[in-house]
Amino acid sequence: MLKTKKILSLLLALILITTALVGCGNDAKETLYQDGIYQGSAQGHNAEVEVEVTVKDGKIAEIEVLQHHETKVLTDPVFEKAIPAIISENSVNIDTFTGATITSLALKNAIKDALTKAGGNEDVFKKGKLLKFDSASDSSEETYDVVVIGAGGAGLIAAIEAKAHGANVVILEKMPFVGGNTLVSGGEFNAPNTWVQEKLGIEDSVEQYYTDTLKAGDFEGDEELIRTLAENITEGGEWLRDSVNVEFIEDYLMHFGGHSVPRAIYPIGGSGVELIQKLGAHAEAKDIPIKLSMKAEKILTDDNDRVVGVEATDVTGRTVTFHAEKAVIIATGGFGANYELTKKYNSEIDERYKGTIQKGTMGDGILMAEEIGADLMGMEHIQTYPTCNPLTGNLSYVADTRFDGAVLVNKEGQRFVEEMERRDVISKGILAQTDSIAYLVWDKTIKENSHMDKYQVEFDNMEKQNLIIKADTLEEAAAFFDIDEKQLLETIKTYNGYVQEGQDKDFNRRGKLVALTEGPYYIQKVAPAIHHTMGGIKINSEARVIDKDGNPIEGLFAAGEVTGGIHGTNRLGGNAISDLIVFGRIAGQTAAK
Repeated sequence: MLKTKKILSLLLALILITTALVGCGNDAKETLYQDGIYQGSAQGHNAEVEVEVTVKDGKIAEIEVLQHHETKVLTDPVFEKAIPAIISENSVNIDTFTGATITSLALKNAIKDALTKAGGNEDVFKKGKLLKFDSASDSSEETYDVVVIGAGGAGLIAAIEAKAHGANVVILEKMPFVGGNTLVSGGEFNAPNTWVQEKLGIEDSVEQYYTDTLKAGDFEGDEELIRTLAENITEGGEWLRDSVNVEFIEDYLMHFGGHSVPRAIYPIGGSGVELIQKLGAHAEAKDIPIKLSMKAEKILTDDNDRVVGVEATDVTGRTVTFHAEKAVIIATGGFGANYELTKKYNSEIDERYKGTIQKGTMGDGILMAEEIGADLMGMEHIQTYPTCNPLTGNLSYVADTRFDGAVLVNKEGQRFVEEMERRDVISKGILAQTDSIAYLVWDKTIKENSHMDKYQVEFDNMEKQNLIIKADTLEEAAAFFDIDEKQLLETIKTYNGYVQEGQDKDFNRRGKLVALTEGPYYIQKVAPAIHHTMGGIKINSEARVIDKDGNPIEGLFAAGEVTGGIHGTNRLGGNAISDLIVFGRIAGQTAAK
């Protein structure tokens, strides 16, 4: 009897499909599916996206996302726009969202997986209208006091501060979502004499922070800008906490390589998502319009070379002019995703490198500013992050165990660099090893001391990719990656001895030394990827853009990674967020005057 029911169900499904294919023509609203409630899933950027689809009268009636681990700032515009359109048009023939391709594909494929159980197939799925979600601009001209280009951390902060100081502000963002590189960062920022340092009993000073930053950039950074950064970041962090309601872990600091003391304040969730969500909500509450999918093409000037606006294009290619009565602020990020530019300024940084950065980081603002006479500086200084996913280039948060005691070794099982060194030093060290790969090794104690549990989804994905192993013994973990077991055991034994003595005699490792003595043990495969461009538009301490003659360009400001001079040859970990907080605030405040 059960077998007969299954046969009848299959026949019914075949009849429905045949009816749909023959009878619906080009109208995707015809009956295509068997009524019922179906679940489906598909791999997203971080993990499976799971959905539940309700079919009524042969059509898609309801879609519920049951579970996902995608970045909320990216998923919101995808889910909010795509799901109603799919239901309305009874079509899964959706276009992907620029900048959120993997997430939009995951949603589409999860829905298709569910509808396959309702009798759908690829022929049915292709019949629907191709759904696009970016909308055209309502007007061809708009006027504001301040026009901000870029809705990353620097742009959002600049706009919020300009608005707070009385300016009418708009933000232009070429991607269909806000966040920029801040969104995919760790979100930590360095500051001296903070409330967290005070709570943990850590002594620090403005002068010490200034010296660490200047030294890390090989003394090539602009001393005036670095001084401005050091003297204003603590207040900037308190502003984020008290005015924007960004939440931080109150009893933990990250100690990034190159810093003399721990000083990186850590947002809840351990990523830039917390900053962007709170900044975005604050901008919305202050009625600051954000024009998504609006690409700035040209900075406009008058006959006296004063900046007076921005020419942009919407998704249809229509030109929209944004007049700026007071100022334009460039906050478009760096150029790390533009290999044409990276190779132009540093021939070593080419397509061999993947990147931790957003695909939209193409140097647009730098090129627009240069076109109207802005001076550039430090463009050859391009930073790679040493411990990234070798397959995707994604920044690995799990690899932050390096700051809590994990040891770096090569294929031969030997240490080759100080784990707390500058990023450029470690990256070059890794590239010099066999296969240009390194391996992070840690144990149960280090794992428990870190915040790695927050990144379990990343850990699970890397396990599937064979990039990480958890094992009861070091020998077992080493064998998984074909690391020289005997040498690795000797290396860890020697290192543990140094921990007991209180000094790393091989590399003089900074920070707290932690022995690796208790299983389970972990080994993670890592490689460098393009992470930050230190060079960019030259600015002064008021965030005014400077021209090739050394004079400010009237009405033009810049903040964040789009600028050069602050980090010299090398940026210290945690200083990018510090940079955009301080100079984003200054740009907004000054531009509003």
